[in-house]
Amino acid sequence: MNLTEPKQKASFLTRRRTSLLLLVLGIAVLSLGVYNLLQPEPGVYSHRILVMGHAGSGFFSPLNPYNPLPANSMASIVKAMEEDGADGVEVDVHVSADGVPILYHDNTLETMSEGAGIIAELPASEVVGLRYKGGVLYDLFHSEKIIPMEEMLQRFQSYTEVPYLHIDIRNQDGSRNAFYVQSVLDLLRKYDYPVEKLAFIFSDPAILHTVRELEPRAMLMLDAGEDFDLAAQQALDNKLDGVTANGKHVSREQLLRARARGLQVVLFGGKSKGSIANMLEMEPDAIQVNNVKRMRALLGSE
Repeated sequence: MNLTEPKQKASFLTRRRTSLLLLVLGIAVLSLGVYNLLQPEPGVYSHRILVMGHAGSGFFSPLNPYNPLPANSMASIVKAMEEDGADGVEVDVHVSADGVPILYHDNTLETMSEGAGIIAELPASEVVGLRYKGGVLYDLFHSEKIIPMEEMLQRFQSYTEVPYLHIDIRNQDGSRNAFYVQSVLDLLRKYDYPVEKLAFIFSDPAILHTVRELEPRAMLMLDAGEDFDLAAQQALDNKLDGVTANGKHVSREQLLRARARGLQVVLFGGKSKGSIANMLEMEPDAIQVNNVKRMRALLGSE
């Protein structure tokens, strides 16, 4: 009996599955390429709208376009800023048990990485450097690891112009609000990050008030969820600066009403030309877009 036969057969099956997956992916990409040719061309849109990379430019996007980069990874941030021409990035920021701001999208490590647990309960040494995992279709094409926020700020030091930075707060424990905010602000101040280029975003006004106490000049945005009008009223009641919302969950009329009441509006989402064009037509203050390159192409030249 040849003992190597089972191993050889398993290896062959693995290669075959991978080849089949890549073939399916190639067909999907080709089909979407044809689809995108039929989408809106550059139009007359406001060039005052900030182009923000949504979580850098990650999200393990399977289609339209295929993107193997994890959200908030260094490669996704570099792609948004240095390759695709974003004005800035939106990033999701956790603070470790020992006070280190760390970039990561989800609430638990097991959903997108080789780690496990909640970042707020772990020391930074057990989180930073964990490899991102998105499945075979993604992990074949990236080698990204979880990074501290400081690594991104160090990269920005080499830029001729400081990028806009939207910080999506990731803190679910109200007793840690002051600790969280102070940790993030201390790091930003270490790099003399201009307050006018910053915005802090969360769904609960409480931690945003803590930001204001420690940095009165900071822009504070309420995450609208699916009820934009309710969030807009809550933002006004809490004397916040504006709201963020998924572009699918807000109409131009709602946006204009909020703007007329003195609120700034930031939309997020959008990969296809059509979905991005719809958001551009609403003329928000900024769009945290899932496809920076496509949004830049739609904006055209000034």
